[in-house]
Amino acid sequence: MADARAVVHGNTHHDKVADVCAAKLDWSLVVGIVRMYEMPLPSNPSDFYQVDMILQDSQGDCIQCSILKSMFCFYKTLLQEFGIYNMRDFIVQTPGKGIWTTSHRFKLTFYQKTSVQRLSNQPFPFSPFRLTSFAGVAAMKEARQFHLIDRN
Repeated sequence: MADARAVVHGNTHHDKVADVCAAKLDWSLVVGIVRMYEMPLPSNPSDFYQVDMILQDSQGDCIQCSILKSMFCFYKTLLQEFGIYNMRDFIVQTPGKGIWTTSHRFKLTFYQKTSVQRLSNQPFPFSPFRLTSFAGVAAMKEARQFHLIDRN
């Protein structure tokens, strides 16, 4: 039987996004990519320095994940928005400077040992959007809200 920190997919145990913390590197997540976008270089907006993703697990919990441009070439043909993946081994970071797009207290970063496997025919309840009314956005008093606004 699975413990409270894991979810069973097939015969394999996977961690929950809600449980991610800096205590270990060997996280194993089954997640969907809700949103994937390039972070432009401040000195050259037509180029990027990393790709950021919003990952969601089957419980609906989200976490931000980054891949440096130098490593993205290994993953770019595999990763797609709304694809489902088994991702393992990340660097777990605490909030710092920059854009923070989820309310999760940690952020994941790919490194040399991160592995990604695309899963097909995986039942997965995507709930990528948490819509807020205009009145709700206008009423926000704090500058550091966790809302990702798409201009498209």
